[in-house]
Amino acid sequence: MSRLFEVKKRDCAARIGELTLRDRRLKTPLIIEAGALVRDGMDLLSALACSDMRILRDDEELMSEDEEREVPRGAVLLPEEHPLYERRDLKNLHVDFFVLSHSSRLLKSPREFASIVKLREQISPDVALWVPAIATPDNIAILTYMGVDIVDNVVPVLRGYDDVFMLEEGCVRIAEMGDEQIPCNCEVCASCESVEQLKEMDRRERADLIARHNSLVLLRELRKVRMHIISGDLREYVEMRVRSSAFLTAVLRILDKDHEYFFERRAPVARRNVMLANTMESLRRVEVKRFASRVIERYEPPPEKKVLLIIPCAARKPYSLSKSHALFRRAVAGFKAHVHEIIITSPLGIVPREIEIAYPAAFYDIPVTGYWDAEERAWVSSCLRAYLEHNIHKYNAIFVHLEGECAEICRDVAADGGYDMIFTCRNGEKAVSKSALRRLRDEISKFCISEGLERDEDDRALSNVIKALADFQFGRGAGEKLTGGAVVRGKYPRLTLYESSCAHEKTDAEDAKASECGSVHRDGNCDEGCVLARISPEYGMLSITTRGARKLREAIGDAYFVLTDDFVPGNTIFAGGVLHADEKIRVNDYVIFSSRNESVFGVGRAKMSGWEMIESVRGVAVQVREFECHRDDINSSRRLRQSTA
Repeated sequence: MSRLFEVKKRDCAARIGELTLRDRRLKTPLIIEAGALVRDGMDLLSALACSDMRILRDDEELMSEDEEREVPRGAVLLPEEHPLYERRDLKNLHVDFFVLSHSSRLLKSPREFASIVKLREQISPDVALWVPAIATPDNIAILTYMGVDIVDNVVPVLRGYDDVFMLEEGCVRIAEMGDEQIPCNCEVCASCESVEQLKEMDRRERADLIARHNSLVLLRELRKVRMHIISGDLREYVEMRVRSSAFLTAVLRILDKDHEYFFERRAPVARRNVMLANTMESLRRVEVKRFASRVIERYEPPPEKKVLLIIPCAARKPYSLSKSHALFRRAVAGFKAHVHEIIITSPLGIVPREIEIAYPAAFYDIPVTGYWDAEERAWVSSCLRAYLEHNIHKYNAIFVHLEGECAEICRDVAADGGYDMIFTCRNGEKAVSKSALRRLRDEISKFCISEGLERDEDDRALSNVIKALADFQFGRGAGEKLTGGAVVRGKYPRLTLYESSCAHEKTDAEDAKASECGSVHRDGNCDEGCVLARISPEYGMLSITTRGARKLREAIGDAYFVLTDDFVPGNTIFAGGVLHADEKIRVNDYVIFSSRNESVFGVGRAKMSGWEMIESVRGVAVQVREFECHRDDINSSRRLRQSTA
């Protein structure tokens, strides 16, 4: 548990934090300039003990909270194979950072390197982790991705004294660089005209220069990593960076395969940026697996739709706004009320039409070549197969309007499961061609007429979207409860759900009455009539109001619920004020919160996972969107703040 370190921004396990020293605050990820200590032959930890950071070894002292301390203090983590290793409850130690001792062993194999996440799991989430003497420009991105907060420039300095010139992609010895210009324009290299001039320098002078260059490259790479954490796309950057090393590529694959739970607990449920799926590793991303599992576990197709239509994806998101999907809808226009559409795509597998707006279905991009490799085909096939196993009994017929390898995937699944599928595209025929669209229209019409399904418009489409998103977000049953007795207004995808009895804007008199009752709403967008929820296309999520939250709780109970101490929140709820939080909560989830005495009830967006809210003592847990409380509670809270001040 930390007093002088606080996480400010998260991107999965990577964090941007703030470490408070005596007279300044340092931003993490942080590079400690340890080069001078190494050159002078000093022990790094001993040197730090008398500087701005202290390393403690006495358990009794580590258990002491020491609220008055001004210097960050840390403890040493020993690997299990170390003879002095003993298993301890590290989460109860009052430290600001841990130092992983004997970290050079991590370079023995990719699996050893990936074990950093096991150590990260053992310590409190609001405590920093320092892995010394292994950081290089090519591995600092994946180190940060695994949850490392502090590194040092020991390796760049040592490599400099060994005549090794470092770049972001790797390193090369000076003797192997030929006589060309130096491939860097940093302030150090700018003082040297060519590699030849570098070779002619005095050995000590050259070593100092290369060491400074290597340290600058490491710093430049760290700044890039910070930028990607802020923008929420560090995973994409890591996938790109590991390509320069077989060792690091193996590390990423091991992390995805063996440590999925670690990353799932930390990965946000939604981001504002596009998820780039450019590599095979993208198939194993937490976001992809989470989406696929929620389609099976939480999504239910509309019961009135008895005809399943499988169609291809589109470059434009959400798909229904694309030209190709407009053509598909026109082809089945007369029987839309009976046709349920699912979209087949890589890497997400299948996307039901009702949740096409959800993250990451409306927030991904892939390289389109027309070719699907074996791993892609196997993954998408497994998603389609699982969906049909759970839902085949709900359909009277399956139509497939796909071309090429997508159609082959459906044929393989049909053969394996013994499903009857009607294919409406012939070999070599484009799905958007006039002949294929005409055939789709004719086949759908013929089947619906034969089944006695009358022509009808899909008047439940918008309500089904809200219902499906609520189930996808909060669990099955949430959508039915939320949309019951409600109406949908707006233009897709910006839809708003109102209570049917008051689907209008509040009058001034109603606002005054609400004020007299002691109801306080903190959300600039929540002053309309009885709004229950609205779609936020920016995140691909359903934003709920306190009115909607009360209905939801009847269906989901304590799921996505945060219990706070008895206080009136401002714009944020800090982790120190959280008494309990549902473990299912992830970053950017919409959550329902209430005070212990139930005088405050509200909704907000989670800024850390539920388990982290409980284990942390610092940091923002919930960004408050709207809450209700009694005026007496607000006044007493104000008096408390004034007296405290």
